[in-house]
Amino acid sequence: MMELEKPVLTTMDDMEKLINHIATGGLTVVENSAALGAEFTLYFFRAFSEKSGMPLLIEDIFDTLPVYETHLELMGFPLGMKGVDVIKVGGSQEAGRVISRIEFEEDPNVYQGKLERELEKLPYKRYIHIVLGLERLLVFQKGIYNTYTLLNLIRRKLGNGRSKNVYIIERPVVEKLEFNPLPFLEDIATSVVQLRDEEELVRIRFRKSLFTLLARKNSILVSPREIIRWWG
Repeated sequence: MMELEKPVLTTMDDMEKLINHIATGGLTVVENSAALGAEFTLYFFRAFSEKSGMPLLIEDIFDTLPVYETHLELMGFPLGMKGVDVIKVGGSQEAGRVISRIEFEEDPNVYQGKLERELEKLPYKRYIHIVLGLERLLVFQKGIYNTYTLLNLIRRKLGNGRSKNVYIIERPVVEKLEFNPLPFLEDIATSVVQLRDEEELVRIRFRKSLFTLLARKNSILVSPREIIRWWG
């Protein structure tokens, strides 16, 4: 097998190609271990959505979006969420344009059923669907059976030709759960990306990705400052 190239500091074009390689109907899991990795990933997708014209839908579980939005605002990088549609799952703090609310349900089948009905109402032909706070939902699952049921229901998103599904997960939180769901999530995902700090940069490691095969890179380095400058 041809040796993969060593990681280099990535460009805006590389990052846009990376998103374009996320399959519509696929399921991408972003496992974040970087201090502000989730925030800048969200910022990037927001900017990409605005530039490309592909609508962005955020599934905000237990007020995760307002936390990330506040972090970025305090650093002087407003996210600009007023025109972004949001489905709120539990929680009470609003961010973006909340188009529907789903009360927390202990039964994963009830929760997922409500969510799927809301997604069916969306007018978009194609869109980016970002899920924030899945780790918070997993904390409230009672036992391994409920956790497994929830993850199995998530798998039903595979093959949906309308959406690029991206789950941004705080890896340190998930790893402390009694039942670590990451191996199962990684198994059903079409792409798995890991983020970790490397001094002032963030290393993006592709554990499972078509991008690795096409670009001959198993990881890249990105500067959060550059992400802001690209669309600042």
